[in-house]
Order: sequence, then C-alpha cells, then structure tokens
Amino acid sequence: MSVIDLLVARETIVATAIAGALLATAGSLRTAHGRIGPIPSTALTKAGYALTGASVLLLIVAGFLSGR
Repeated sequence: MSVIDLLVARETIVATAIAGALLATAGSLRTAHGRIGPIPSTALTKAGYALTGASVLLLIVAGFLSGR
C-alpha cells in the first residue's frame, strides 16, 4: 500500500475531519468561556479549520484517483 493510498483512504479522511471538528469546537468553547491558557483559543480554532480543510482536499484527491 503506497502513501497516497493511505492518505486517500476513507478512514484517514473521516478521522482528519473529526479531529478538525473537535479542535475547532474546543477553540470556540474556550473563546466563549473566556479561558486563557498555554494554547490560545484562536490557535486551536485555526488548527481545526486547517485539518478540516485538509480532509476536504484529501476527499477531492480521492475522487480524482477513484477512476484509476
């Protein structure tokens, strides 16, 4: 199994999307409660958005590679 096959596997895409959603939610909740800690809430939110975007990109790549 190549690296590309591993990256575009359904499990990888779903896990990346879920991790991104959890990070974005955690960042939003920290902002809503006004908590300040070692990790700023904006960093958590941006990391969550980045992971969610990565999962969308992987889904698009998987769609292009599905016909091979």
